Amino acid sequence: MTRAATPRLGREHSAGLIDSMLLIVARVGANLLALLWTLLLVRLLQPEASGIALQAISIAQIASILITLNVESGSMRAIVPARQNDRWDQAAGFVRFNRRLALITAPILALLVLGVWLGGLTVFQTPATLAAMALAVVLVAMARMTARHATALGVMRKGLLPRLLTGPVVLTLGLGIAALARIPLLPWHVVALYALSEGITVVIQNRLLRDDFAFLGATRGDSTGWQGWTRLGLWLTPGLVMNEYRKAILIATAALVLTGTEISLFAVAFSIVNIINFGVVAVDVAFSPRIAQAMAAGQPGRRDKLLASSGAIKLAGLMLGTALVLLMGRTALGWFGAQFDAAYPALLVMLLIPAISILFGPASVLLSSRGYGRSDFTGNLTGALGCMVAICGLGALFGVVGAAVGAVAAHLLGQATMTVLCRRRLGIDPTLGNLRHLIRSPATPSATVTP
Repeated sequence: MTRAATPRLGREHSAGLIDSMLLIVARVGANLLALLWTLLLVRLLQPEASGIALQAISIAQIASILITLNVESGSMRAIVPARQNDRWDQAAGFVRFNRRLALITAPILALLVLGVWLGGLTVFQTPATLAAMALAVVLVAMARMTARHATALGVMRKGLLPRLLTGPVVLTLGLGIAALARIPLLPWHVVALYALSEGITVVIQNRLLRDDFAFLGATRGDSTGWQGWTRLGLWLTPGLVMNEYRKAILIATAALVLTGTEISLFAVAFSIVNIINFGVVAVDVAFSPRIAQAMAAGQPGRRDKLLASSGAIKLAGLMLGTALVLLMGRTALGWFGAQFDAAYPALLVMLLIPAISILFGPASVLLSSRGYGRSDFTGNLTGALGCMVAICGLGALFGVVGAAVGAVAAHLLGQATMTVLCRRRLGIDPTLGNLRHLIRSPATPSATVTP
């Protein structure tokens, strides 16, 4: 295989914008479908039964990290430099190690599940629910792993879009058919449907990525770096939890000090703001492989301009989202009921969460792509601990608005810590200050060495 030429910068900006818009649309659509299938679930099952189903699905998502040990989160660090340097044997070794690790850990998980059931340590009343959840754990892990590999290979759309959309579509269709046909459902039926949706996701991903993974059959894999990959994955685990399960963590923490009604207000307010957060994450995911490639190639100018382009796109999205919230925020809250108008102040406060993310930039992406897993771990752990202290303390004193201020303060602490570490470890400014690089200036020789 020959080394690919460095893509033109203008073309990269356009590709990044297209990928960002596709991801924003996909994430918003998936969020709306999630609301719809949750509504169907609550109407089809009794509250207690639907709670069991949702609990099992949540556990499956979090436990899926045990299957891969989060090694796939190091894809940018392992695969992008390998592609840049024509070391496809290293890229193949990384992908194969991920898959072999899943084959090793899956049977261990099955034995643990069996032990939990035989020991009577589970809250689930039927073995079918536990079995469906265990199957979902493996399939969720496979879907996430394949999406990460695809993104690092530069074919993000083929891996991530099926993961975002297939699950909500299958669950909405399945529960919709059950509602129309008046089919009685049990919790394990819903969990099994969720596992099916993840299985379909994996099939679609591998079908679309068949040609992109062809290098696996054309080269012998070099997995000698497996120990470093595993360590990096473990260090990046708090980042995975904080990014993919942020909503669950915030709500669970707020539940320690707020009443049931206050928790509903807090959750609805954050759900609206989370649509803007989806946009921020979408842009970071779309630009991350290009930024990582520029860093691996030792091209600081290209890296800074890509950071500037992503920052400009995120800033424009924030301005649009903020305007919509100011114009329609109260109306949107009214759709949930008149009592939810009380969540409006918290909604305005939590608009600062995506603003802070944009201001400080994708420091976590830069650190993880260069193998600084401990620094990423430190930043995310700081944010998580700050979340518990600030939300509990301010929420207990000032209710929903206090919890919202606590969430913003904790996010600020985590992002600021990550940015400081990024500057110290890499010498890179990830903040919105990179917008200055969009201003054309005469090219001058540079002796800067990219970390």
